[in-house]
Amino acid sequence: MSRNLLLTISILISNRPDTVRKCLDSVKPLLDSVASELILVDTGCGEQVRHIIEEYTDKIVDFEWCNDFSKARNAGLRKAKGKWFLFLDDDEWFEDVAEFIRFFNSGEYKKYGLGAYTQRNYLTEGTNVYSELLVGRMVRLEPDIKFVYSIHENFNRVPGPVKKFDVFVHHYGYAFKTQAESDAHSRRNVSLLLIEHEKSPWNMKHTLQLAQEYNALNQYDKSAEMSLEGIGWYKKGKVEESFCLNSLFSNEIDCYIQLKKYQDAIEKGERYLREEKLDPLVRAVISGDLAVSYMEQGNEEKALEHAGLYWDIFKKKLANEEAYIEFVTIMTSECFEPRNRSLVLGNGVRAAARLGEAARAWELFQDLEWKGNAIFISNEMLRAIVSRMPDAAPSELEYYTKMCSQVVERKELEQYMVDTMKEVCSWHGNRADVIARYGGIKSAHWFFRLADIMAEAQRPEAERKLTSEEVENLAVEVWENIKQSMPYIKSCGMMEAAGRLGVGARQILERIPFYLWNDGILYFYLFGGGADIDWWNRELSDILPQESMFMLPWRACYSVHRIKLEAESDQGGIGEEALYSRVEEGLWEYVRNMTELCGRLYLPEILDQRLDVLPSERQAAYYMRDLLEEMAEKRYDKALKSLKEVRRLLPGMDNVMKRYLKWIDLKIKQEKQAADQVASEFQVLARQIKSKVRTFMDTGQFQAARSVVGQLQALLPEDEEVRRWQERLSRTEGE
Repeated sequence: MSRNLLLTISILISNRPDTVRKCLDSVKPLLDSVASELILVDTGCGEQVRHIIEEYTDKIVDFEWCNDFSKARNAGLRKAKGKWFLFLDDDEWFEDVAEFIRFFNSGEYKKYGLGAYTQRNYLTEGTNVYSELLVGRMVRLEPDIKFVYSIHENFNRVPGPVKKFDVFVHHYGYAFKTQAESDAHSRRNVSLLLIEHEKSPWNMKHTLQLAQEYNALNQYDKSAEMSLEGIGWYKKGKVEESFCLNSLFSNEIDCYIQLKKYQDAIEKGERYLREEKLDPLVRAVISGDLAVSYMEQGNEEKALEHAGLYWDIFKKKLANEEAYIEFVTIMTSECFEPRNRSLVLGNGVRAAARLGEAARAWELFQDLEWKGNAIFISNEMLRAIVSRMPDAAPSELEYYTKMCSQVVERKELEQYMVDTMKEVCSWHGNRADVIARYGGIKSAHWFFRLADIMAEAQRPEAERKLTSEEVENLAVEVWENIKQSMPYIKSCGMMEAAGRLGVGARQILERIPFYLWNDGILYFYLFGGGADIDWWNRELSDILPQESMFMLPWRACYSVHRIKLEAESDQGGIGEEALYSRVEEGLWEYVRNMTELCGRLYLPEILDQRLDVLPSERQAAYYMRDLLEEMAEKRYDKALKSLKEVRRLLPGMDNVMKRYLKWIDLKIKQEKQAADQVASEFQVLARQIKSKVRTFMDTGQFQAARSVVGQLQALLPEDEEVRRWQERLSRTEGE
């Protein structure tokens, strides 16, 4: 029976209770469908995991861990009875093994000596960000086949052609929770690799893997040194595992990029491309690095040239994937992954855009990855496209418009594009002309609706594409996003442009839902406005009837914003009294407009009994009214309470209210001073009268004293001297 086994699956078991079942369950369909066996090598898994693995097989090899992966693998290999041998770790699992099943059951396995599939290495736990590596993990067994090297082990030879499968495994072994964990893992690998390196420094596989671990530790100087050491052995004519040699050339250049030594990268990279017999993947890596380096040096022509070389190799690989399998190493496996493709082709697009080669930019742009959950798109590339559009010829502009339309399909990129276009508008001449250049981009964002209107207004009448109704609808969409759009409506002259296209401003504004208008006005005053408010006040006063409900929140906000600016600037030398007179005038204007608005919107019983259900800016109007009335009646204690509520409800008015608080304090102090003055004068008068009374009493003029003392007692009821006089005068009443 064992002689007929086609496949042995051997898995190293460590202590991964979180993933071991996923691993074992993923190979179960293969075990059920193909004549095969499962051998598990226990390297110290612990009691919990041991119980789990015993559910799946009784072929368990106990292995005492000795920091040597080959010895552990060979322990399972020695027990193997299958014609083929597949090895795994317990922190990885197959997505689907159907292709393996067909491979064995169809007899296709007889044509090959090695099977390669993709290892998807996740970079962070809980995310979908990963890198991919083609690994040869399934071999046709022959008597001398074994594993070699204590770390990054592999088969000692490949006994036949390589079959590339579309199968992939999920691998979370490199998804560390912290950077410290990642660094510790790399340092462990370095220590093991240095042992192998000392044994055979001419072994290019160890050299390459050491360089890779130094890269993981961000020790790019050491990584470059390893590459140069390996190239030195090559120059001496003595190397092992020579298939890794080429990758050392590319790693050296990549290290210079990481160290920002762009000139070194250019000089060495150009020399290697010219003088060395490099495999195509290494040529692609170096060409890609040179595209980046030249772009950093401001040489767009050479950057575009090398991006093109990279791109040509990429297209050839796409046409014949299997022809490139033999060139894959840990350094070149990620050459054409979306992250790297974005970097290289993105620099090519940047260069082409700056050179005015829009068609070339479009070619490179299309080979970027746009469909995955995670995309890697260079912001510098997007900026280059956007910045070029204002100056592009019509034939160029068509390409850039298509690029932008594709970009904004990704909602996570849309706002960046809009922000960048706004930035370009701010420094690139006439804003109306610039925004018009972004017309035609397919997006529902208000900015592009504005751009469509401006582009339409610039076309000759005979070439216009939009009806007046379509223009009106676009303008309404722009206005409905008033919080963001209002400054641009003014600066690019959208209302005038719409007018030239047959759409009146009033018919646009009256279509805006009132709640959007109200919220937008409030936002405008809180976070925008500034020098534009007077212009907008004149404009809206001309467009909308004064009795329009739309004008009520506008006038209310306009009034307080004017006094806010005046109070905050504190300029003009108008004096405190004049300033506060203007403040009160503005506050009353707010009160009148906002309470009128509330009267139109709410039932009387709401306004009488439930002001707390109103939006804060409307509640504030009623507290502001109370404040002003209490100030007029000099009820300063109540005025302070009302002011506190206004500050709570209108934090944007806090600076004005603080100034007004100072005014209340001043009024309170003035009242106290006046009262103190009256009291002082009264005390002087009282002393004078009491002196006269003493004279009357001393001279026996009791009748004269009696009339004065009666008045004094009413004024000074607590005065002890006046009380004694009153008692004495009572006793002398008959005298």
